[in-house]
Amino acid sequence: MGTSGEARPGALRARGLAAAALGAVVLLAGTPACSPGGGDGSRERSREGSPTAAPPTGAPVRDRACEVELPGGWSDALADGRVPVPEGERAVLTEVGPGAGWSVLQSSGADRSIVLREGDEERRVMRLADPVEHQVGSADFDGRWLVFDVVKGRQLESPWTLYAWDATSGRRKAVAEAESAADGQSAVPGPFVQAVVRSGRLFWAQGTGGGRSAVYARDLGGGERRTVYEGVVDTPFAAGGLLVWLRQSESPSGDPETRLSAVSTDTLRRAELPAPIAALRNVRYLASDGRTWAWAGGEPDRPRLYVWREGWPKPLPLVRGGSAGAVAEPELGGIDQVQVSGEVVTWRTTEAAWALDLRSRAYTRITPGYGYALARDGGLGVAYPEGEAKAANAKDAIQLTETATLPPLPACG
Repeated sequence: MGTSGEARPGALRARGLAAAALGAVVLLAGTPACSPGGGDGSRERSREGSPTAAPPTGAPVRDRACEVELPGGWSDALADGRVPVPEGERAVLTEVGPGAGWSVLQSSGADRSIVLREGDEERRVMRLADPVEHQVGSADFDGRWLVFDVVKGRQLESPWTLYAWDATSGRRKAVAEAESAADGQSAVPGPFVQAVVRSGRLFWAQGTGGGRSAVYARDLGGGERRTVYEGVVDTPFAAGGLLVWLRQSESPSGDPETRLSAVSTDTLRRAELPAPIAALRNVRYLASDGRTWAWAGGEPDRPRLYVWREGWPKPLPLVRGGSAGAVAEPELGGIDQVQVSGEVVTWRTTEAAWALDLRSRAYTRITPGYGYALARDGGLGVAYPEGEAKAANAKDAIQLTETATLPPLPACG
């Protein structure tokens, strides 16, 4: 797996998702995923917006995107949004907010701290007790509540604690923690803890034992934890006004398969997904902003990045790896960490982070080597190592920008 040095959210996402107990269904490696209607076989962090946003005007003309060089307009916009890091410190990008208006960093110097950055203002939220082993797994922020989980180790079974910090009072509280396994030292296996917060309501999933997990909701202003769903599930994510997750079910032939379920983040009632999305089975790395849906699929040596939008008759495999396109990665299908931000879809391979521009149906490498991208609601964050990635003194360049400021990538003929 490509990395930019220190353990970071991307590595932890892969770690957590691969640990999800989904029986015989392999979500993240080696399982071909499918899109409705057959054809080529066909799968982080919270999104704002409406799940019923106006659809685009018609489907794209081409069903395959092409690779182009990173244009100056994109590299300049990213360079202008570089986050300054004090001398003698390192920073790891954990999450980026809508329009890149806020970001969460893990800062390491004399100690290791969680930092909320809004514009040029930084607030240190918490100092981690163990600056070597403890790390931030995920984060989300709704303007008042910052939620984040601290993983107490670097192993799949490392225990974790989920915190909520009130930006109005500066107070912090623990709101959930991993259940202990039989040895008392490790966590019960379950999906990666990707915290989602909407209007003061927190969502997360965790293992409950026996290969099962639960999706929970809790109002941070007060109230008890509520169980939204329990079964064999993967990490839930926000898609506009919906909370969506993969769950294991049984196919008509009796074989295990995964399909999607959703609830409204406002009412917690079951929500219907668009028909092409509800029909997906055994997908990997699904992401959405409520209007655009993207996921990885295809065979390991010929990966595909599928995209569907309201108004399109079917999902399209716009990026095709293997013989052409993104570099193939046998272990993870060549495409992982898919995210959506407006007209931009990002993903990662072993070599670099990439971005697809839906306006021009072109994609480009957005990191010079290794690194990762975080994208949501008109915001884009990019992090990559400067110099030797595995050197002891390696540092990440962290860049933030609004996707609306990026010119369309050059179209191919």
